Amino acid sequence: MGVGATIRRVCACVGLATVLVAPVTADAADSGSQGSSASVTSAATPKNLLMPGTAFRRRNPIAVQSVRALTIILRTENTEDPVYLAQRVKTSDMVAAKMGLAPAELDRAWSRTNRAHQIAVLAALSQLGTKYVAGRESPYVQIDCSGLLWFAWRTAGVDIPRQAVSQMDRRMRVERKKALAGDVVGEGTHVHIFLGVGRAMVHAPFNGKSVRLKMMGEEQYGRVVWADPGHIATYRL
Repeated sequence: MGVGATIRRVCACVGLATVLVAPVTADAADSGSQGSSASVTSAATPKNLLMPGTAFRRRNPIAVQSVRALTIILRTENTEDPVYLAQRVKTSDMVAAKMGLAPAELDRAWSRTNRAHQIAVLAALSQLGTKYVAGRESPYVQIDCSGLLWFAWRTAGVDIPRQAVSQMDRRMRVERKKALAGDVVGEGTHVHIFLGVGRAMVHAPFNGKSVRLKMMGEEQYGRVVWADPGHIATYRL
């Protein structure tokens, strides 16, 4: 597939999410589980009578909320836009609650990053609940670990390699203490996106599982490598 076609597919996926997202109650469901269909519509409602966006709003609540923030920051260069900040903080608060992190600390970690890193984090979170399928990078449908990183950073306008090993290229390596939210964390052929605090990550795990939040174990945390795609990436925009 050509670069132009690939870009159009990524943009179309983000655009689709923009159209589908509509307000839902903040307490509709636990932030780490699929939203309750009962809170949106009756299970007996025929599919052809469902309101547009119903299926999307049934996705993981953090994914839905991250798209709200994402669709704002994709339209502005201003990471201090108050409307965007309100949605971003709401997203980070939901992640913090799910992972047992300090909300203020997670918000500070995201605030320290640039626009591309913030978009990469939000784009990765928008895929929570998407099924892992090796070799795929179809947002909201099927995706693998490196496909998740590829989609997240391409959404930010940054070209990165598609393969996990290349995403951890030595030219992109950073020290752990200097790592920012959105950076690549991995080993071997598996990669994660760093959420900016402690060992908190989001990744697409193997064995047909779905994209999920992860608190990396101490042993793995001690041996992984860290990389910043911004170091060698080529910006399209």
